[in-house]
Amino acid sequence: MSIQYKGYDLDLSTSKSSCSDEWMTSLHISKISSDEYKIKPFYYKDTFKTKEEADDYSTNLGKQIIDGAHPTLKIDF
Repeated sequence: MSIQYKGYDLDLSTSKSSCSDEWMTSLHISKISSDEYKIKPFYYKDTFKTKEEADDYSTNLGKQIIDGAHPTLKIDF
């Protein structure tokens, strides 16, 4: 799933764990400028009971990172 937020693309990758009924997710934030394409991946170990919870978590995390509101995760482009 991909969404746009403030000129960035948030690409969510959600999949069901092969070992359990929980969902895992990761996030790639990318931006196209006039001279290059930049991308930064974010992976985490948290699991979720539903696909919707995993997608919501990634979406909210991506928005926090872009807004500079996350205490430790940053994008440097």
